[in-house]
Amino acid sequence: MEQLWKKIEEYENIQIFRHVRPDFDAFGSQIGLYNALKEMYPNKTISLGGVMEHDLLDYYPSFENTTHDGDILGIVVDTANVDRIDGDITQCSYIIKIDHHIIVDQYGDLNIVDEKASSASEVVTLLLKEKNGEKPLNQNASLALFLGVVGDTGRFMYSCTGEKTFLAASYLMTSGINVEDVFSKIYMKKKVSIKVLQFIYSNYKEQGKIAYYILTAKDLAELGISREEGSNYVNTFSNFEEFVVWIAITQNEDGTYRVSMRSRGVAINEVANQFHGGGHANASGASLETIEELPSLLEKLEEKING
Repeated sequence: MEQLWKKIEEYENIQIFRHVRPDFDAFGSQIGLYNALKEMYPNKTISLGGVMEHDLLDYYPSFENTTHDGDILGIVVDTANVDRIDGDITQCSYIIKIDHHIIVDQYGDLNIVDEKASSASEVVTLLLKEKNGEKPLNQNASLALFLGVVGDTGRFMYSCTGEKTFLAASYLMTSGINVEDVFSKIYMKKKVSIKVLQFIYSNYKEQGKIAYYILTAKDLAELGISREEGSNYVNTFSNFEEFVVWIAITQNEDGTYRVSMRSRGVAINEVANQFHGGGHANASGASLETIEELPSLLEKLEEKING
């Protein structure tokens, strides 16, 4: 704590990064910390690193990015390995890593990692709580961090949810955020979902205890959804007892494939690490250069299931 806040107070320029292909926690921890520091240090120049254009940003408070003049303190959240950082951290003279994943790279000059935490947003929230005492965060910071916690815990249903998760959520709620409004926005569906689900149920594949679906660029265009939206249906098969691993495979604009994997009782993150990805024991992401790599991925997942 002392090193963290000493460095934050030392630098006039702070840039906050997160991983590529962001999820709710990546944006939540990044934008939440951004809004908290903006209030705590109004005279500092604080910005967001990486590409800040994404469908998920519709759920988050607005932000203003700016350029820096001088030495930059880089803070990287929710990113286990340096290859997955979105943005150029080489411009930063000091790096702080705040994360909750199993350690892959110790790339920070200061590494704050709690592998037992549900999310990076939980870690950031509790760091801010310890700094602020009982003083609530501003609503923009609380909303972003709450979205991050909810996203990585599946509304507090995943096994990663712990006592500290509820402590963090309780603290965030002291700012007056409307939890019912948060949930209704995240989980409200559009009519196009009926069409997408019909396609998935009609075209999904099984291999042993694995269920998966593939959405090519052509499929996404015909369904009228983005690649990110296609991945959002990954939990379609989560409540079928015959499946212990379920996967969404969606094609990127460059022809590669994003793989979103979830599991029950099987650790899949080590397999994800072998396919240019990573994540949690029961929720990970990976990448395939071509769809021809899929049989190898499925084979390694089956080894985990049967092993």
